[in-house]
Amino acid sequence: MLIISFAWTTPAFLARRKSATRRDWDDVYAARFKPGDLVQAWDKTPRCRGAKRIGTIKIVSVKKESYNEVLVDDWEAEGFAYLDSIGAVCQLKPRLMTPAMLFQQWALSFDEDTCWVVRFEIVEVLKQE
Repeated sequence: MLIISFAWTTPAFLARRKSATRRDWDDVYAARFKPGDLVQAWDKTPRCRGAKRIGTIKIVSVKKESYNEVLVDDWEAEGFAYLDSIGAVCQLKPRLMTPAMLFQQWALSFDEDTCWVVRFEIVEVLKQE
């Protein structure tokens, strides 16, 4: 089964406040993900020590979009509105970052003008211990 890791936005996923993710995938890898597919959700890549499966998503759409055109509209869908509402901060060297700072830093991390946008429904959230 395919996987997607959510890293920074895991708390939004667990609260069911995430329905989109942007990925800097190559076209061949992106083609593996199709509408209707069930995909495992992880808090970080399973290759990392301590990684946990957090649930299952159902792919609604996968398409290449202009990154700059959709950011403002997807503050909620990407989970950053939830992170902001709970006062979340992320420790990124050399400083703590608010969701707004993190969102901006994340936006600048893409090398291309386009990225793959995966829209999904959360099918299940696994109980976290």
